[in-house]
Amino acid sequence: MEMQQYDFGALFPVTNARSEISLVWIDLETGGLNGRLENGEVGGAYYPIFEIAVKVTDTELVELCEPLRLVVYQDDEMIARSSKWALESHTESGLIKEVRESGITLDEAERILLSHLASNGVGAFDRKAGAGAIMAGNGIHYDRFFIALQMPLLNAYLYYRQFDVSAINVGARMWNKELYEETRLAKEYKHEAMADIQESLNEALVYKKRFEVKA
Repeated sequence: MEMQQYDFGALFPVTNARSEISLVWIDLETGGLNGRLENGEVGGAYYPIFEIAVKVTDTELVELCEPLRLVVYQDDEMIARSSKWALESHTESGLIKEVRESGITLDEAERILLSHLASNGVGAFDRKAGAGAIMAGNGIHYDRFFIALQMPLLNAYLYYRQFDVSAINVGARMWNKELYEETRLAKEYKHEAMADIQESLNEALVYKKRFEVKA
């Protein structure tokens, strides 16, 4: 089955389009994990999305615009779908209270996010030009799964290839234990979307410094 095509130029006109790759760092907080559940549903389609955090950088990892954090409204029925761990964690952090008080639906959050990218020069990825939005983060197969199933516009906007810092982390674990320990010990694992993005960026900066070729 082919991915649905969208006229993003009409839907989200880009202001001062960048002619290079833009890394769109995304982290979601959700009501559960990806796997298939006992009821036959897939977690990425069944569990609610509570929070979306976004930072945008260039390939030098310099932030290009203000970060964006969106709390998505979910009713009590959707909140109740959450796993025990997710419900307890997000209640303790105060996120569930924010979710109940939010006035933004998931569809609205998706469009706000895409308008944010377009207004900051980040267009849908263009394979011919080699420019546009590439998703970045840590363990982002998880987030991308939820995005693909619940936010199809955003999924289509992003290149199908992505920059997953955790893949480099696995390489370091196998081939450079010193580098692996350096990045592992710096993590706090807060499970707060914006904080998680910053940790991913900090880790990527360590790898970038090691990979840079000195003249």
